[in-house]
Amino acid sequence: MALLHLSCTLIRRVPAVTITRVGNNRDVSEIRPPGDAVIGPADVANLVFDSADRVNTFALAGHLGPGGFVDPDGGIDLNRARQILGRRALGVPRLCQIADTAGRVWRWRDATVDPDRHIRTVAATSLEGLCAQRMAVRLDRAYPLWEIVLVPRISPGHAGVVIRIHHAVADGLAAAAMLASLADPDPALTAVRPPTIGDDAARRRGLGQLWKVVTGSRVPTTSSLLGTTDGPHSVRFGEIGLSALRAGALAADGTVNEGVLAAVAGAVSTTLRSLGENPPESVAVSVPVALARRQGQGNAIGSALVPLPLRIDDRVERIRAIHTGAAPAIADARHAGEFPPVHSRWMMRQFVRYSLHQRRIGMVTSDVRGPAHRLSFDGAPLLDMHAVGTLGGNVRISIVAASYAGMLSWGVHTAAAIPADTMADALSTEVDAIARLAH
Repeated sequence: MALLHLSCTLIRRVPAVTITRVGNNRDVSEIRPPGDAVIGPADVANLVFDSADRVNTFALAGHLGPGGFVDPDGGIDLNRARQILGRRALGVPRLCQIADTAGRVWRWRDATVDPDRHIRTVAATSLEGLCAQRMAVRLDRAYPLWEIVLVPRISPGHAGVVIRIHHAVADGLAAAAMLASLADPDPALTAVRPPTIGDDAARRRGLGQLWKVVTGSRVPTTSSLLGTTDGPHSVRFGEIGLSALRAGALAADGTVNEGVLAAVAGAVSTTLRSLGENPPESVAVSVPVALARRQGQGNAIGSALVPLPLRIDDRVERIRAIHTGAAPAIADARHAGEFPPVHSRWMMRQFVRYSLHQRRIGMVTSDVRGPAHRLSFDGAPLLDMHAVGTLGGNVRISIVAASYAGMLSWGVHTAAAIPADTMADALSTEVDAIARLAH
């Protein structure tokens, strides 16, 4: 998991209720097994990290065109939406379970699903504002940990949709697969997971990762990147053609992800200067790395600590510098496996306390590989897709890049101390400039 993507609290035990699942006849067993199951260590860690002031959820948002439960003017037939989406949710086992954390061993328990509770409409003028508001609201653990919020007439002829899932239920890749399972029948999203090495070697390398976090270079105490995350949060979206960004990054011998990280580095430098700060030479960013997924595991990601150079103005040189640091960091994280604190609730609680005051991680980034083709829900096409990650500990910036139907989008989630518009505008400028490197 991205280092600070975890969140803390305990709930009462809720009796299990057996349900009959009917879905849209797609195989989603790779996402979640049916029936009660022990909650895996990484998923437990995400439950531990969740609290009223550190809401640990992941959101996917987009605009829906007319069709099915979306009227030609963008209105919503809510009863039909609940019928269609509620029935399909029953085909994803983890969306039909609650997290029982009352005993010594935490378990997923089968529960009833009430579409009226989980699927509803709200009035909103923008998906960005709605996501910022919903990301501050905890999901009730007495019920399955997800919600679908539909926005009628968010723009002429369009509706909005926000699908929010607790991080214990799914990481970004699993959330994208769940999104596909709720959509109209189509080829399922397949997530490719690299193999891991033996347990003993992985454990030793994992402890090495923990040592890097605790002893790595520090973010200056005067930097606005870290601190309290009180006050209203903001969310901003942007997007670019995926092939354009890929070509631009390739012109500097980089990958798409390295191009995104280079754009983030440039945007952070611009934002810090707007606050009257001199950017440090570099700052470490937590980047999630896909791992092999065990059956029933919602989160299967390690954490790579990648140094972002903040004082390299030339974008080609910046991409090359990031490549030099990112490649070994990602390889090391992939071999290390899961971050060690996730294997103990006690260790995770200590790490939660540490994360509130740490000076090693400057920000969190993530990437989600969504469907290469456009999805539809009851005939309503999903026109775009943006992902929003959580803010954890004292980190004030979270950026998630997501690919969907030939586009690469980004969701910038910031605490009140970070000027969201400045950060988002600077990121758009940097991404566009990197894409132009191919010309």
